[in-house]
Amino acid sequence: MKLKYDLLIIYISELFMTGLNKIHIENLATHFYRKVRKDEVLGSIFDKAQVDWNEHIPRLCQFWNSVMLKTNEYHGNTYQKHLLLKQFTPIEEQHFIRWLNLFRNETLHHLPVESAQKIIYRASLIEESLRFGILSQKKEVETC
Repeated sequence: MKLKYDLLIIYISELFMTGLNKIHIENLATHFYRKVRKDEVLGSIFDKAQVDWNEHIPRLCQFWNSVMLKTNEYHGNTYQKHLLLKQFTPIEEQHFIRWLNLFRNETLHHLPVESAQKIIYRASLIEESLRFGILSQKKEVETC
């Protein structure tokens, strides 16, 4: 039954939505976070947090499937997860800018242009929201 559901999601997404499917998202997440892990600005954040990538990549795929394909697979709290990273290292604006630039580059490299533009747009909204929330909260904590 799950395979039929997955095939239906792929079919619907390709016909009516973005041309994007779960295979595209998994490929993007795998390649993108491979770059993030090696990145001089972002890699150390994930190293210090001791991220289990075998667990994290599927969760990222669930998140992006939910965002882009409306699968409702992801049920976590994205903001809270990113806020927890502050326990391991200071999170600054440069980290958000770097993340979005890497994401944009990898997306354009791995996805069809129309699909890439749509996921980049959604990623920029998410990045802006996380950046505002996390950096604003940091300022509130510092002033207390």
